Amino acid sequence: MKSSVIALGRQFGSGGREIGKRLAENWGIPCYDRELIALAAQKAQLREELFSGKEEKAANPWLFTGIYEGGPQVRKGQPAEDILFELQSQVILELAQAGPCIIVGRCADVVLRSAGIPVVGLFVCAPFADRVSRRMAVEGIGQKEAEDAVRKIDKQRKKYYDTYTGRNWGAPDNYDFCINSSVRGIEGTAEMIASWVKLL
Repeated sequence: MKSSVIALGRQFGSGGREIGKRLAENWGIPCYDRELIALAAQKAQLREELFSGKEEKAANPWLFTGIYEGGPQVRKGQPAEDILFELQSQVILELAQAGPCIIVGRCADVVLRSAGIPVVGLFVCAPFADRVSRRMAVEGIGQKEAEDAVRKIDKQRKKYYDTYTGRNWGAPDNYDFCINSSVRGIEGTAEMIASWVKLL
């Protein structure tokens, strides 16, 4: 494999996070997802709750909460979303340089490539109806609520990725490998990705 770092993008409800965790367990390497928020807060000497609700969201330039505390890593007065993106990007670079890992979301593919670090970019997708059904089963919610959640989170992730990278979230030409998780399920998709990565 030409790269020991995998950046895994995913549509909401596609099971991308679970697939990343499964791959990491099988390979015996760490998988970073929500842990990146805590690591970013620690790096900035900030309270983690300042980033509550800011995960994978782009800042609103007209309506935002500025942060005026923290260590020298923090650009005081900037939106919490911008600060979180900058700090997570620094953490992602450090983790990738430390050894093999999987990083879920957070524009990791572009962050790493921009720094000249080899990375395999994956994108996990699934039909809308399947993603809705999955959220209904996982969260125990109704269809309308699940549909609204899938649309909302996908919209947020697209705006986040497009804003901070200047690229188009989910566009196949941005990734090395795109896969529909509905075809083989979580375990089968993880197996297919593992087989493909071995060929690199």
